[in-house]
Amino acid sequence: MQKQSSAVTTDSSSAVQQMLTRTILRYREQKSHPSDDQILVEFPLVITLNAIPIATLECTPGNEVALALGFCITEQLISTTEQVRLLHHKSSPEEAEVALSIKGGKERVYQILQHKGVRVSSSCYGSGAHGASTRFPDVGNDFSLSPSQVHSLQKESEACQALFSSTGATHFCALYDKNLSLIAYSEDVGRHNALDKSIGQTMQSGCIGDIRLILLSSRVSHEMLRKSAAVNAQVIAGFSAVTSSAIHLAEQTNRTLLGFVRNGRMNIYSHSERLGLSSPSPQMLPETASVNYVL
Repeated sequence: MQKQSSAVTTDSSSAVQQMLTRTILRYREQKSHPSDDQILVEFPLVITLNAIPIATLECTPGNEVALALGFCITEQLISTTEQVRLLHHKSSPEEAEVALSIKGGKERVYQILQHKGVRVSSSCYGSGAHGASTRFPDVGNDFSLSPSQVHSLQKESEACQALFSSTGATHFCALYDKNLSLIAYSEDVGRHNALDKSIGQTMQSGCIGDIRLILLSSRVSHEMLRKSAAVNAQVIAGFSAVTSSAIHLAEQTNRTLLGFVRNGRMNIYSHSERLGLSSPSPQMLPETASVNYVL
């Protein structure tokens, strides 16, 4: 597969600390004592596209350009083949800002937002908003894996949680290609941010078309499935619960959805054939009335 390229290829590390040390009071067995604790830092990231502010995300410092790219891709503001320029990236302890540019100027961005059913104003577009018409790329059937491989990757990805090991406050997202090679990994205070950061990393490295498996430490809601469906992921696996609308969207878009992936167990909600397992009689869930998918 030919690698895709983007003008945005670097993402300098944030100058802002990801963790702070704070003296707290620990209470154990009816006794208290002071102790130092590692606290995860959270700050706002302002994303602009062609000089139009489109989102302010509360996130963990680091990989802000990748997060901005991933957000724009998963919210379908830009395509995975778009040529994107980084105008500037600045970060302070108070906030960070990433300014991106695509062809077409402000008018192009206004048209994109209006097509998505978003009211355009001076305020930000915001995370997770989506209009009445959402298109998803066709997903192939060139990928499969066994349940034991899923659990092996679960253990591998959990072992990478450096921030979680120190703070207990992050989610992670791991992306794998069809050879089960890890191609992107991110931790963040927000599960959506972790997913967007990882997808943004693959945009920067030119391997966004290679994504086949998305492994999430969180639950899989409709929003997480919708973001995952913006790329060619065929299997989405979460360590916690899934929602009914996530199952419905997975069924609609030919994606395998797994939940409660833990300690040799998992629930398989759609397209179990990718795991070499037979499916029960299909039972489509009622679609959420407020969302209309265009496939």
